[in-house]
Amino acid sequence: MTTYLLERDGVLLARLPLLHTDSFALHCDFQPTEAFAPYRPLFDEEARLTDQLAHDADPALMTRAEALLDEILALGLTVRREGGGPAREVLLGIEGGSATFRPLHPEEDPL
Repeated sequence: MTTYLLERDGVLLARLPLLHTDSFALHCDFQPTEAFAPYRPLFDEEARLTDQLAHDADPALMTRAEALLDEILALGLTVRREGGGPAREVLLGIEGGSATFRPLHPEEDPL
């Protein structure tokens, strides 16, 4: 089973065992460490806004979602394969015990 590691500045935030892939993203089980706790509220809000935007195209919601995405990207989170491989910046979504991600720079080698 392939497992990815979510890290920030070399600190392990979560293990991400791969469940399946599709043409857009990798879907994983989300197994956070205690080090992820400070970031949980950002991802909870991002999941809530994503759900709201699916039903409401309010420009204020879109503005907040874009600002929140910028805030998350500014964290400099990376994902790499457990056991080695390069760390890659990703677009990451977390909802409960599930995580979905795709490379931020698709032109890089796959994860």
